[in-house]
Amino acid sequence: MTPPSLLRWTWVFLGLHLAWLLVRYALGFPLWGDEGFVAVNLQVKSFAELYQPLEYGQVAPLLWWWLEKAAYELFGGSVWALRLPALLAAIVTTWLMLRLFLRALPQPSALFAFAVFAVAYYPLRHGVELKPYAFDLLWATAMLNLALDLFAPTAAANPSRARRQLLALMALSLLGVWGSMPSLFLSAALGLACVWHWRPQRAQREKPPLPFAWLLLWGFLLIADAAWMVEGFAKPHTEAAPWLPAMDMWTRTFPPLEQWWRIPDWWVTMHTGWLSAYPTGGPPPGSALNFLLIVIGVVSLWRAKQRFFLWVSLGPLVFNFVAAALGRYPYGGSVRVSIYLAPAMCLLLGHGLSLCMDRLREGPRGKVSHAFLAILLVFGGAGLVRDMQQPYKGISDLRSQEYAAELAALMEPGDQVTVWLAPSADGGLSLLDHGGSFARFRYALRESLPQQVTMHFSLVGEWPTLEAKQESAQSRHWIVLYEDDNQTLLPFPRVARDGSLIGFEGDWLPVEVVRPRFVFDKTEAVELWRLTSKNERVR
Repeated sequence: MTPPSLLRWTWVFLGLHLAWLLVRYALGFPLWGDEGFVAVNLQVKSFAELYQPLEYGQVAPLLWWWLEKAAYELFGGSVWALRLPALLAAIVTTWLMLRLFLRALPQPSALFAFAVFAVAYYPLRHGVELKPYAFDLLWATAMLNLALDLFAPTAAANPSRARRQLLALMALSLLGVWGSMPSLFLSAALGLACVWHWRPQRAQREKPPLPFAWLLLWGFLLIADAAWMVEGFAKPHTEAAPWLPAMDMWTRTFPPLEQWWRIPDWWVTMHTGWLSAYPTGGPPPGSALNFLLIVIGVVSLWRAKQRFFLWVSLGPLVFNFVAAALGRYPYGGSVRVSIYLAPAMCLLLGHGLSLCMDRLREGPRGKVSHAFLAILLVFGGAGLVRDMQQPYKGISDLRSQEYAAELAALMEPGDQVTVWLAPSADGGLSLLDHGGSFARFRYALRESLPQQVTMHFSLVGEWPTLEAKQESAQSRHWIVLYEDDNQTLLPFPRVARDGSLIGFEGDWLPVEVVRPRFVFDKTEAVELWRLTSKNERVR
C-alpha cells in the first residue's frame, strides 16, 4: 500500500468513527436498564452522598460520579446531557488511539489497528452511554501514550520534556485511582516498567528524568491512594451490594484456583471470548480468530526483542489476574470491564493482521488489503445505518420513555402519584428487585412529571404513608400499576390489585381507568388509574 492510500484510508476510518459516534449521540437512545441505575442516583443524590453507598448497588469511580452529577446539574436530565461527558471522552480517545498506533507500529500495521478500533462496536457504544467505561478507555489510552513517549529511544535527548511527561504520568495514575478503577492495573504495570527502565544500575548509561527516589515516592503515594479508595470508598459500596461479586458475570471470570489444572483451559476460554472482541466477537470461542491474530502480533514483537513494549501493553493483565484471583475484579467476561485493554488488543490484532498480509505475494497483497479494509468499512457503515433505523437498545426502553411523557401531560400541580409494585420474595418492597427496567422508568417519570407532583412507591394495594393518604384527599391521585419484566421473580398480585381498586375506606372512590394495560415488551406493562375523593365528587 502506498503512503497516499494509507493516508486516505486513515481519514476515511477516522471520519466514519466520528460520524457514527456523533449520529448515535444525536439520536438520543432512550436510557436502558444499566443506565437507569446510574441516572436514578444522579437524580436523588447530592455530590457528598455520591461518596456513600448508592441505590441499586452501583459501584463506579467517584470522579466520574461527580463529573456526571455536574453535567446533570448544569444541563438537566436529558439523555444528551447525561451522555455528554462520555462523548467528549470518546472523541479525545479517538485522537489518542490514532496517535498511539502511528507511534507504536509501522505501516500498514498502524492503519489496520486503527481500522479495527474505528468500527469496533463496544468502544463506540460505551462512548455514548451513561456508564464509566468511556473514561476507562480514555485513561488507558492517555497513559499508554505517555509511556510510549517516555520509553522512546529519543526521549533521553530532551530531558526536560521527559521530566514533564513522567510527572504527567504520575499525576494521571494518582488521579486515575478515583477516575478509572482498572487504571490501577495500568499504573502498577507502568510503575514497574519505570523502576526497571531507570534502575540505579542503568542510570549510569541513561540519566532518568527524575531522581530514582521520586519513583519510589510515586509508588508509595499510589499504594496509599489506592488503599484509601478501596477501603474508604469501594469497599463500603461493594459491602452494601453483596450480590454483585456473586453474579455469574463475575464468578465465571475468576480463575479456578482450587482446580489449578483447569487454569490453562479457563485462560483460553477468557481470551477467545469478549476479551478479544474487536471489532466484534462473542462468547467463547466467538473471538477465536481475533485472539489468533493477537497471538501472531505478540509472537512477532517478542521475536523482534520488543519485550519491554509487550510488558507495557499486556502487563496490566497480570494485575487483573491477581484481582480476579482475589475475587475483586472480573478477568474479561464482558468487553466493558476489560475495555481498558482495547488499545493493546487492537494494536496487536492490527499488527498480526498486517503480518498475515505480508505472507501474500506483492501483487495480490495490495488488493487483498484494500478489500479487507473495504469489508471493515461496510461493517462500520452497516452499524451506523442500523442505529439510524433502530435508535434504541430495546423497544421497551422507547415505550417506557414515551409512556412517562404521556403521563406527565395528564398531570397538574399538586397531583399525587403512587406507583404500585409487586412484593419481593420476603414480602416487602425492594426497588432493586425490579431491576434496571423499573429504574429507567422511575427516572423517566421523575424527569417528566412537574416538580409540584408528588410521587410515592408502595406495594400493590398499600399507601406509602398515612400522611400521604391524608394529603392526597385534597388533590387528584393517580395509581400507576407497574408489572415487572420478570414475572417468575416478582409475580404481579392481580387479585390484590382487583380487590384494592374496588374501593378504598375513607375518602376515596375509584373513578376511571385512564389507560388500560399498556405493554412495554413481553411482560413489562403498566396500567393507569385515576382516583378522586368523595369531597371532590360532591363539588
